[in-house]
Amino acid sequence: MENEWLSSFTLANMIEREIMFIHKQTIFDKAYYQSYDEGQLVAFEQMLEDVTVMYEDEFVNKYLMLLDSVTDSFKTSEQQDEAIEHKLVGYNDAILTIITYIRLEYPYN
Repeated sequence: MENEWLSSFTLANMIEREIMFIHKQTIFDKAYYQSYDEGQLVAFEQMLEDVTVMYEDEFVNKYLMLLDSVTDSFKTSEQQDEAIEHKLVGYNDAILTIITYIRLEYPYN
C-alpha cells in the first residue's frame, strides 16, 4: 500500500484496498469464505470499473437496483445451493459497503 495524501484518496482507492484485502488477508479461513469472497470480488471489480465512468447518482441507482435483484432472488428461491447463497451474500455486502460510503443514510432508509 502506498502512503498517499488523504486529500487525493478516492473511492476507487477504497475499492482497490477492499480487493487487495480479500486477496491477501490471513485473518479468516480462505476455504470457508471462498464463495463469499468470490461474490465480493465480483461486486468490487464491477464497481471499480463503474466508479471511473459514472456520475454519483447513476452509480448509486445501478447498484441499488442490483441490491433489489439480489434480495428478490433470495425471496423467490425456496432452496439455493449454499455456495451460491454465500456468493450472493458477499456480492450484496460489498455493494452495501460502497453505497454506504457514498450515501450514509442508505442503511437507515
